Amino acid sequence: MHDLFALAARSRALPIWTRFLGASGLSLGAFALQTLLHERLPPGQLLLFIPAVMFSALFFGGEAGGWSTAFSAALAAYFLFPGEGFAVSDPAEALALVLFIAVALAIVFVMQELSGVIDRSDNEAAAAQTLATKTERLKNLYLQEMAHRTKNDLQFVCSMLQTEARALDDDNARASLLAASSRVAVVSRVYALLQHDGGRDVWMRPLLDDLCANLRLALIGERPIALRTEVADCALEVDEARAVALIVNELVVNALKYAFPEERAGTVKVRLTRDGDDLALTVEDDGVGPASMEAMGLGSGHKLVRSLGQQLGGAAVIEPGADRGLRCELRFPAPPE
Repeated sequence: MHDLFALAARSRALPIWTRFLGASGLSLGAFALQTLLHERLPPGQLLLFIPAVMFSALFFGGEAGGWSTAFSAALAAYFLFPGEGFAVSDPAEALALVLFIAVALAIVFVMQELSGVIDRSDNEAAAAQTLATKTERLKNLYLQEMAHRTKNDLQFVCSMLQTEARALDDDNARASLLAASSRVAVVSRVYALLQHDGGRDVWMRPLLDDLCANLRLALIGERPIALRTEVADCALEVDEARAVALIVNELVVNALKYAFPEERAGTVKVRLTRDGDDLALTVEDDGVGPASMEAMGLGSGHKLVRSLGQQLGGAAVIEPGADRGLRCELRFPAPPE
């Protein structure tokens, strides 16, 4: 039905001579059909002209509908009713002709009003769609600008923390500031990706791949350690993406710092996979194992991981690996696909 009215709207935009020609064709078609069935129809019946008038008004506008009414009445008076020329001698036929004209003009009026309502509705829908598109574009632009400014502010904070850390003589204080700087850098990376994608969600594969690539450069270097990622193609809201990135950063940094002492070779694996209605985040290594790591006082890092896991609606499980090393798994609700 919507396609029919859309076609009618395009037809009403044709030049006036084309619309009058179309209305005349419809009236002539109705006249031909009326002539063929004239003997089978009751005397004075002009019902077959009604569809011609209605479609003329619908597809070619009110003026063409009025012309179709007049042309149909003239054809009926001249050819279908007895008498000379346009004179109708039978009162019943004259009354039928008058009723036809009245009904046809009423139909033209109704069709014109209906077409006007539909055209206004289509125009309002198009205007609303344009406004919605413009609003969505502006919203995305504001979000990108906010993400850009947030990223710049976080990078500034990160630089200040690094500067302060280099100025300290106390090794513990310096390590704490550098750890804080690393976490701020992770959050900055989330907003950088949000700005790049131009949306409200953060795609996890480029985020975690980029995070691990930076950790390779910063902490592995020439050491015989492999850092591998396997990340599902999913997007999370900013808060969730930030929490996941901080968890990965914390666990990978701890593994690279403490799981492979004395140039020990090994592998750190980061996986984020979909399992039914959940996402499963796993970070594991085949290093020296949890006993040695606990001796190095990593309880605060694991406490942060558990806290972030609770924010995601899950619970982090940190346990020894199947053979050796350490394994952390966190399951939390996945976004709808």
